[in-house]
Amino acid sequence: MTSFPGQWDDGTAADGPEHQVHWYDERTAIIRQSLRTNFEGPFLYLLLGSERALLLDTGTGHTDLRTLVDELLTGRDLELVVAHTHAHGDHVGGDDQFERVVGHSAEEVAAFFGIGDWPGGIGRLDLGERVLDVIPIPGHQGADIAVYDARTRLLLTGDSLYPGRLYVPDWGSYRASVRRLAEFVAAGNPVDWVLGAHIEMPDRPGEDYPMGADVHPGEHPLQLAPQTLTELHEALTAAGPQPRRLVRDHFIVFPR
Repeated sequence: MTSFPGQWDDGTAADGPEHQVHWYDERTAIIRQSLRTNFEGPFLYLLLGSERALLLDTGTGHTDLRTLVDELLTGRDLELVVAHTHAHGDHVGGDDQFERVVGHSAEEVAAFFGIGDWPGGIGRLDLGERVLDVIPIPGHQGADIAVYDARTRLLLTGDSLYPGRLYVPDWGSYRASVRRLAEFVAAGNPVDWVLGAHIEMPDRPGEDYPMGADVHPGEHPLQLAPQTLTELHEALTAAGPQPRRLVRDHFIVFPR
């Protein structure tokens, strides 16, 4: 049984826990850092196999993430691996709470996941009865990855695709990365949902919250249909090699 919550912690309540945890299924936890702890309100992912667990991103560092993760893993004899969708501060800020953390550079990420040809290759991480594909997608930060879980058909895309402003400092790399990601899916890796690392839009086409907003009334759902990746690929292809701001119903491409 898989599901999403009716509403994420959108910052409109002044109190509440530091994290909202939702079990998408019995081995997949989606964690949102509360907007009241930091306006970024990032989403983190805890994926459990039979031998290892992957924590993808550690948030901004303004919360006690380690205690939460330990509680979620209570009673499970699993080795914990901590990695990142990319190395910006709101995704690596809690690293010092953990012992085993994958490095932040593209070289360290490639070495850990066995990606022989960055960014053209694909790496893997075997959690035990759950093998994840790791696809390099630089363009937002440089060491960006997407993680594909064939078991749940979830594609985790970090800051490269989510409902909100997609900041793109390297236009050429980003266009190439989105193309490769779309090709990966089209090559026989079906996706039910694309899950990113933030929500920065209300559930109204093409609108966004002000930068730094820590209250998000009426948020867009976190989950995006796989067609949204196709739409992003087609929009970037049509835009050409010169950076352009692109406004679509479910994302805004924001060159920097």
